[in-house]
Amino acid sequence: MAFDPSTIRIVLVHPQTPENIGMAARAMKNCGLSRLVLVCPADFRSAAAYRPAMEAFPILEGAEVHPDLLLAIGNSRLVIGTTRRGGQDRSPLITPSDLVREVLPRAQGKEVSILFGAEKDGLSRDAVDRCDVLVTIPANPDFPSFNLAQAVLLVSYEIFRGTVAWRVGAEKPALASSRSREDLYRHLEALLHRIGFLHENHPGRILSTVRRLFGRAILEEREVRILRGILSQLEWALDQPRNEKGR
Repeated sequence: MAFDPSTIRIVLVHPQTPENIGMAARAMKNCGLSRLVLVCPADFRSAAAYRPAMEAFPILEGAEVHPDLLLAIGNSRLVIGTTRRGGQDRSPLITPSDLVREVLPRAQGKEVSILFGAEKDGLSRDAVDRCDVLVTIPANPDFPSFNLAQAVLLVSYEIFRGTVAWRVGAEKPALASSRSREDLYRHLEALLHRIGFLHENHPGRILSTVRRLFGRAILEEREVRILRGILSQLEWALDQPRNEKGR
């Protein structure tokens, strides 16, 4: 059986232009995707959005709308962010073809959210921190920024091309939900503060790197439970009084 594209959710975070929302819906329709999610969008049920959407207007009508990003991705087992900016806090970056070839096959049958930021500024630092994997679209370095709808089209097309090669095999273990991963990160952050590994005022960069490290692993629910168990055992050990030999 072919890979089910209904597991892919295209999430537009704070899209500012109705026309771009409509064109993004059309791009999704072209590529066999149907699940559009909007976080604090501009007016997408308007003529300005419907005109460029054309036959994809049912995707606009059926779009999920959320007041914040965490609600939008709470049930996703894998969260992908798109960005044109690199840097220490946003590495490693993979291409859309890498995403289709190396990452998405591991999430067969599980809900995946692919995030696209606002037209002017892209994804915020906080949104990037919620992503397990970051994707960038190769472009002319002198002009690397794609229009929002163009970015949706390019990523969606790579997914469309990849669906013909995907087959559902044996039952896959359940991937960890976004909520489970966030609980893990909070647990780890608290422990790292406790042992003095994180500076109280500047934990962000290290935590972003840790998030990306675990994101590349595409954690399963069982693996998250094991990691939480390890952290809990470490906390227990820290609470034990030292014996004379260990002083």
